Amino acid sequence: MERSEAEALFQEAVALQESGRWTEAKPLYLAIVDAFPDYPHVGHLLGVIASQEGDQFLARRFIESSLAVNPQDADALANLAWTFVKLGEHAKALARSEEALRLAPDHLRAQLTRAFTLKLMQRHDEAVCAFDAILAREPRHVDALLFRGQSLHALARHEEALASYEAAIAVQPDHPELHNSRGVTFAVLERGDEAMASFRQALALQPRFPEALFNLGMQLQNLRQYEEALAHYEAALALRPDYPEALTYRAFALQRLRRMPHECVASLDRALALRPGYFEAINGRANVLGQLNQFAEALEDYDAAIAIKPSFHEAHLNRGHALRELGRLEEAAEAYREALRRGGDAQSGLFALAAMGQERAPGVAPPDYIVSLFDGYAERFDEHLVGKLKYQAHERVCEALLAFQPAPGDVLDLGCGTGLCAPLLKPVATSMTGVDLSPRMLEVAGRRGIYTRLECADVTAFLQGEPASGFDLVVSTDVFIYIGDLDPVFAGVRRCMREGGLFGFSIEASEREDFVLLATRRYAQSPGYIRRLAARHGFEELKLEPCTIRLERREQTPGYVVVLRAR
Repeated sequence: MERSEAEALFQEAVALQESGRWTEAKPLYLAIVDAFPDYPHVGHLLGVIASQEGDQFLARRFIESSLAVNPQDADALANLAWTFVKLGEHAKALARSEEALRLAPDHLRAQLTRAFTLKLMQRHDEAVCAFDAILAREPRHVDALLFRGQSLHALARHEEALASYEAAIAVQPDHPELHNSRGVTFAVLERGDEAMASFRQALALQPRFPEALFNLGMQLQNLRQYEEALAHYEAALALRPDYPEALTYRAFALQRLRRMPHECVASLDRALALRPGYFEAINGRANVLGQLNQFAEALEDYDAAIAIKPSFHEAHLNRGHALRELGRLEEAAEAYREALRRGGDAQSGLFALAAMGQERAPGVAPPDYIVSLFDGYAERFDEHLVGKLKYQAHERVCEALLAFQPAPGDVLDLGCGTGLCAPLLKPVATSMTGVDLSPRMLEVAGRRGIYTRLECADVTAFLQGEPASGFDLVVSTDVFIYIGDLDPVFAGVRRCMREGGLFGFSIEASEREDFVLLATRRYAQSPGYIRRLAARHGFEELKLEPCTIRLERREQTPGYVVVLRAR
């Protein structure tokens, strides 16, 4: 090949590459290199094509060979910097982009690569300044606005990040990553509806967008829509199987649904294989192992999680639970106290210590504990409680109430759960109101189609807010195990009941104290305490008899069925 032929071939190849036909340009460049190995710029442009083909290692070699011939080529240095970005070699990317800028201070690609590399290196203050310099020249540069927004988000300058995204969207409204990044910032600002809308817009523009699928799944999980969240995580993983965050939060959704526990652990194992030391996966794995009663292995994971993030008080609290189940009570108490020292929820920590007899028992269990306990348990609650634990208190209480032949009237089901009492009391209900702290339990109760009204509330707060004399019958089964001090409940029930109305409930049995917090973290009350409360609040005792509430580790849990009449 003559030099003139090479020059003509080079011009043809450059024209093809600039028009996007780089696959046709490639063999022309290779023919030139075969004839003239040091032909200017050919190695550089072959490197660009190799990068487009996804082979960054080959791209690096081609571009560096070109720079060996012409080390002052700012374009080649800028493209080499971008190749190093794709190879994850950020220090080299920064050095090459800065070298290009020393040769050509206004080189836009080098400026953008430098700014983007600073963002990747988490030098966000410097990155924002670098993006600002680009935007001073090119105010409508979409990538600069996008990446600037991401650095501002990382600096917790969320309103400024939103403004940057909005400016970019005004220029290019069909850019999926802009909507996804804006959604992430909306989510941090707890603007959930706007976050959901942004993620949905990103997916409308690019349905096969694993990060947007994952982010939408997280929003759905925050709304306790675990089935829908799980579907989005699995859709993300179908597109990107090596996605550790999606594997981790898929496991969390499975955990909340109390489904496939071993698959749940396996999903976390896969996440940790992809990202060793991933705190959320280690801590989450410990939580799942605890649910599986594998407390020794859970303890190892809690220790690993705390080594990574010592200030995470929830890990100390849950570590205490694992130690307690292993019978290491002194260590458990110290773990609970460490959780409190680290700023953990005082109610949860003190409640755990009180159940071990090391603090005074509060009057009620912490609301967050109750919601967490039941929200993920709702779908299989009836099967587990009635089928496995042989729970029958709801039947015993309802039978006892119906034995007194109440006239049809307004029924209040306090702590209704999934609505086990509803079909039993339906024959005497002209209306039925259910109250529970767990949104998921109420959702299941609503499917029965029996309740006239369902309220998500603490039972005592609900009673205090209700009009007087609104109910003829009040039932509460397996609820007072989470409320030790029943005085406010009795006062509220009596105020809300019509004269002659019936109040039926179950309790676990304490034969000594008025109420006691057991090691199971459930309360038990004594018959004498119930009789004194009844007398104090204007109730007549109709029935107070022993019964078995459930089986606990194959042993009967003793309790009482109680029916009172409002005087």
